[in-house]
Amino acid sequence: MFNLHARERYLAIFDDILRLKLDKVPKFVQYVRNEFITKNQTEFILNSLNIPIKNNYFAVPYHLGFDAIFAPFPLSVKVKNIKIEKKNGTTLRIGEDGQSKKRETAYYEGGFIHSLETLDKLRSNMKIIDRSQAILKTLRIYESYSNKIFPILMVDGIFDRIWKSMGMDTFSRHFRKKTRLYQELIKFYAEITRINIEGLINATGNRGKIVNILDDVAFKGRTIISPERWNQDFSPIYRKITEIIEDGGLIPQLHSDGDVTELIPSIIRAGFQGLQGWEGGCDPYYINDHFPNFVVIGFGDVSHVLPYGNNEQIIQHVKDLMNAFKENHHFIIGPSTVIHEKIPLKNIKLFISSAEKFGKY
Repeated sequence: MFNLHARERYLAIFDDILRLKLDKVPKFVQYVRNEFITKNQTEFILNSLNIPIKNNYFAVPYHLGFDAIFAPFPLSVKVKNIKIEKKNGTTLRIGEDGQSKKRETAYYEGGFIHSLETLDKLRSNMKIIDRSQAILKTLRIYESYSNKIFPILMVDGIFDRIWKSMGMDTFSRHFRKKTRLYQELIKFYAEITRINIEGLINATGNRGKIVNILDDVAFKGRTIISPERWNQDFSPIYRKITEIIEDGGLIPQLHSDGDVTELIPSIIRAGFQGLQGWEGGCDPYYINDHFPNFVVIGFGDVSHVLPYGNNEQIIQHVKDLMNAFKENHHFIIGPSTVIHEKIPLKNIKLFISSAEKFGKY
């Protein structure tokens, strides 16, 4: 057994030999919301001198005790916004995500890609740019943090970008009929995902170690898309993308909100080695028993236990997750989604201290 630093601990989970030498179960968080940081700023200000990282995005989760966090990297695709006309005659500008930012707010409305004409305009405004120097600079910064907290490189995926870009009502109609617009949107977002990943690999090789694709495919309690349609429409495309990641010497990992249980065989078939999320009814014992070689990241309940649970409930929650996953050495514990402002600081501290206590090998 080795006393590993954060990067080594996380990566060991994906290695058949090293995972058996782990000192403890790694801990991961998607990110910590600014509202949570502001609410608890006294805590972080008082401890800032003891934190060897000055960027709050990384410093706060490091202070809380996490080993890893999602992190963006410069993208190689840029799509200039276009102007469209709504049904009521008003105009607005949308980007590649099919959404428009509301003026003087941080909110977006959308999606507005309802025709091939709109999609073609966006395609004509798409440019591939050389971001290799910016990517290298970002990776160097991340590497300076990685022994303390390991940045997991993330990039947007395909499926959830489609339904968000169209709006759920419009998406549902096109999805049922497999319209040309639906099929072209798959190609559009798949191409953007591929180019951004290739830009990363061409700039830095395998230095990032892991590429996580963000793609919400489930609600709480059920999937948005059936395994049959996922296998038809998305698995072959994702298989090509995960092959690019693997050929570049990196590990392909997926994120999804919701209960993804039904889709896990298809996600594995698409080439993903692990998934971050697991919420809304996922059964940890079922997942461990049926997918013992698949890496599970998350599972901490941010809807009920972490925001509203008492000490006993939080400790028991961690115990249950460790009982389900720990001995299989394929588990990275953490909140299923983000740390938000409704979660008390003391509850997060107890969650982490319990993970440390019950997660030791």
